[in-house]
Amino acid sequence: MGVCSNKSKKSMNQYEEQYIYLLDIQHPANVNHKYANHFTLIQNQYTGQGIRRTHQYTTILSRIEWENKQNEFWDSYKDSMHWSNIRKALSQDEESTSHLLDLESSLAILALCKLKMIRNTIQLLISEKQELFQVPVFIINEPISLNNQQLLLDFQTSQLKVRIRSSKLPQDFLINIENTSTVLELKFKILEASKEKTCRLYLNGKELIDQNYLGNYKITSGTIIQAFL
Repeated sequence: MGVCSNKSKKSMNQYEEQYIYLLDIQHPANVNHKYANHFTLIQNQYTGQGIRRTHQYTTILSRIEWENKQNEFWDSYKDSMHWSNIRKALSQDEESTSHLLDLESSLAILALCKLKMIRNTIQLLISEKQELFQVPVFIINEPISLNNQQLLLDFQTSQLKVRIRSSKLPQDFLINIENTSTVLELKFKILEASKEKTCRLYLNGKELIDQNYLGNYKITSGTIIQAFL
């Protein structure tokens, strides 16, 4: 029995070694490359403790946008039991005043659902069925800097009727708003009208930033804004 267990452990360790490259932030298969438009990882600089230790990173997003990006990530895996347990393991530090208790609780959760960390980091896990789970750094730790810059009111004030278009809606609809309103204010109006919970807005393929004014994007009445709900 012991021999079989050792063979199984050795086999698992060998399997893990095949995926060490996924922890290299320079490797194109590293999960963080998918989010390079929003986050920049810093080589040889780290943040977090224990299993939460990751590279430091900066972001072009505001805090609200960063939080929305986290919510979007978890929403995309809401039907996965493994991802639910990974999220629960990460949330332990919010429920405990002791880092040691936090670590023990997190490890217990991962062990219970038979998820094993590769190189003792929650960034990369492997299941009993040899499924891989990569956790991007923006899910694990906060950035060292956020975008707090707001563009200037360098345009003439006007009333707008913008056209909102989405594949989830049967037809376009108009929203009355001032060009001195922020993108975030427009989002609130869209969510209220569509009864959705989250949205991202694009104009000519460019994502609109929450804290910027509509006038900064030269939006006028009749402009079509694409909403991803």
